[in-house]
Amino acid sequence: MARKNRMRIKRLIIVISILCMCSSMAYAYLDEYPPYKFKDGPPKHLQLDPLVSIDKSDYVSKDGSVIARLNESFASDLLDFSLKVNNTTLVQMTERELPMPYAVYQVDLDGNGLYDYIVFYSYHGNSLASLFSRVEIFLAEKDGVYNKISCESQGPGVEDFVDLDNDGKYEVIITDLRIVDGHTYFTYNIYEFKDYKLVNADAKFKGFPKFIWYTFKSNDKDTTRLTKEERALLAKEKNDSIKYLEIK
Repeated sequence: MARKNRMRIKRLIIVISILCMCSSMAYAYLDEYPPYKFKDGPPKHLQLDPLVSIDKSDYVSKDGSVIARLNESFASDLLDFSLKVNNTTLVQMTERELPMPYAVYQVDLDGNGLYDYIVFYSYHGNSLASLFSRVEIFLAEKDGVYNKISCESQGPGVEDFVDLDNDGKYEVIITDLRIVDGHTYFTYNIYEFKDYKLVNADAKFKGFPKFIWYTFKSNDKDTTRLTKEERALLAKEKNDSIKYLEIK
């Protein structure tokens, strides 16, 4: 009987820990399974307030060139979400559909002196699936063209945008949750912006790629359970999943 009670308590603790972790969508990665060593702490990252979010529905720049709106109606299927820059519509949604947008940011990501835009979306899943999200990045060219980059990530946030080599240009950490041979891993790859695309830069930065075994207890160690071939395949699948679109 005592053993059964201990097992019930253990299962309850596991369930509570999952729910607590998944309620922290404001974070780019789970503190219990980070892409850095616990002793080192998180890298220096982008710190910025959103133009619009689920708590802030409208934004208009002082010169009127940037207009963003995020107004969600929970009583219907209507959604008023748009981002327009100099009369160019970067994104617009009028109906509630997954994934749902929840924040828009404005920042120069690639150091060319022009504002770029980041949009975060959620698929509104349950448990660990609540972390499953989409990120859209709009990189501006000098002729008014925008290059849209779309990728899936786990609980993305501005903390994913880092400048590890201190060159004034941001790199991006993309998180995934993968199952290999019945075991679940948080995977971290790092990318840099080149020619308005995300290029894998794992080889340039210490600690990447990183694959952390999810074991229901805090862990910052890169797993040794995955083979070199398995690690390379997971990284390639992430690279190939990133989508691009030019907007004029």
